[in-house]
Amino acid sequence: MKRIVQQNFNGVDGLQIVEVTASKLTPLSVLVKNKYIPVLPYDWLTEYGLLKAIRPVKLPMVIGYGFGGIVEQVGMLRDKNLIGKKVIGMQPTGSAQEVINSQLPPLLFTVPDNVALSDAVTLIGGADAALHAINSVNVGPTDTVLVTGASGGVGVYLIQLLKLAGAKVIALASSGNSDFIKAVGADVVLDYTDALDMQLRHINAPNKIIDTVGRIDLLQIIATNYDELAIFSLSLTNFDPPKKQQTFQFSNGSIGISGYKRLLKLMADQQIVAYIQHKYKFTDVKKAHLASKNGHAQGRILLTF
Repeated sequence: MKRIVQQNFNGVDGLQIVEVTASKLTPLSVLVKNKYIPVLPYDWLTEYGLLKAIRPVKLPMVIGYGFGGIVEQVGMLRDKNLIGKKVIGMQPTGSAQEVINSQLPPLLFTVPDNVALSDAVTLIGGADAALHAINSVNVGPTDTVLVTGASGGVGVYLIQLLKLAGAKVIALASSGNSDFIKAVGADVVLDYTDALDMQLRHINAPNKIIDTVGRIDLLQIIATNYDELAIFSLSLTNFDPPKKQQTFQFSNGSIGISGYKRLLKLMADQQIVAYIQHKYKFTDVKKAHLASKNGHAQGRILLTF
């Protein structure tokens, strides 16, 4: 069985595909033939040693967190009806491997028949983070929410879930992604690369910000233009708002089992849709991670097995 291992903190150069013996079936095991894993920003941030303060890891380590695949075998304490089913899940010990031995029942979810497995796997590290943010700031129909990183794997779900909650959405994106973000559903799209300060003065003021990129300079520009703001970040642990009526909160908590079931149902009912930027073979992991690091996102990049 092949897996992708991070050997050091030298960026993508520290990634290596290694051959290992498959782990054995236990009573709690669900063996999943892996098909997809999402490429998340924390993957390459970890590879370059940029998350040591908040994500201490011991190397070497298997990369990846979420996965989507087909169940091949189950242990005696797991549901035999899972065999042959499409599932998505989280693997805290690393998901970038050809076979997943999932032994934590709460971290595995069956995918509805009418939902593509590749679409469902984008919920992990994407829609789940978006839903957590929306729940944390209690978004409702009276809110106008500004989203940073709107074209990324989290941002595209934030826009959709915010609209379902009845909120107005102001999205920050590069000029090349403006039409894409409008198609996702944003009410207003601003180009963060071109005189953002001036653009902010000509729109209705947001009362909440959901930040997915963690750029202090962007938050500073936005906060300077408005008086009352609730700022929530999924990426930045600390920020001092420039005005007294403004608040800041960082969190990356869980949405729980019910949250994932809700997201899968929303996808099955076509109330939210996946945006997949590109699929790379797992052997092209370095190329995929560099695309995530250096490119302008349009949804989520996947590795295929």
